[in-house]
Amino acid sequence: MRTTKPIATISFNTADYLRLKLEELRKAKLISVWHFIEHLPEDDEGGNKKHIHLYIVPSKLIQTDDLVEHFLEFDPAKPDKPKKCLLFRTSKFGDWYMYAIHDKAYLAAKGQSRRYHYSYDDIVTSDDDELYRSVKEIDLSHLTPLREIMQAVEDGLSFSDYLKQGRVPITQIYAYQRAFELLVLDETYRNCRVTHSPEDDDIYEEWVEFRRKLQPVEDEEEIRTIKAIFKEEKQNDGGKAI
Repeated sequence: MRTTKPIATISFNTADYLRLKLEELRKAKLISVWHFIEHLPEDDEGGNKKHIHLYIVPSKLIQTDDLVEHFLEFDPAKPDKPKKCLLFRTSKFGDWYMYAIHDKAYLAAKGQSRRYHYSYDDIVTSDDDELYRSVKEIDLSHLTPLREIMQAVEDGLSFSDYLKQGRVPITQIYAYQRAFELLVLDETYRNCRVTHSPEDDDIYEEWVEFRRKLQPVEDEEEIRTIKAIFKEEKQNDGGKAI
């Protein structure tokens, strides 16, 4: 593939070797900036072995097949099978970064989850200032509702507590409430595969649909839902009014 657009891949090189080869490309003015992050093995990522997520911004038109050959690294443990990177693909920085750190809300919106999570400080880069600017320019508005719900669940809030904060659109109360229930079950699933044994497989499909889009509901249903929420909360508090 020939391209001038940013590209990304998964590398199985050692970090020191990868950095050395990347700097060779940068000094040759073939690429302008690079970022990478090391990941621990995941059951459904990187062939269940340590790997590196790599992002490159070319300086000019490049042939990505040539890049793959550039990163071939001799492996003394397997002389006939050098360490290498996978084929490059064009990539948007926002998507690369959010996946690289395994952002929970971003993964959930994609119907995925991961065991390990990372941070900005885990990224190795050729240009700290460029990395900082690029991260600050990521548009996270589409993840805000899901991110807030996930944080509320992690903080141990009940749905009625969250509702009282005034952050739930009145037309989407039922969807937000159902999200709370489904988030508890979400750890049962990884990357659209069942890893435990839930009793109701339909729940997962409902959760994926919710993550795709929060659906508005009709007024009568909203009213019934609100009453049910506060009735349940009242029962949980031993009959005390909220």
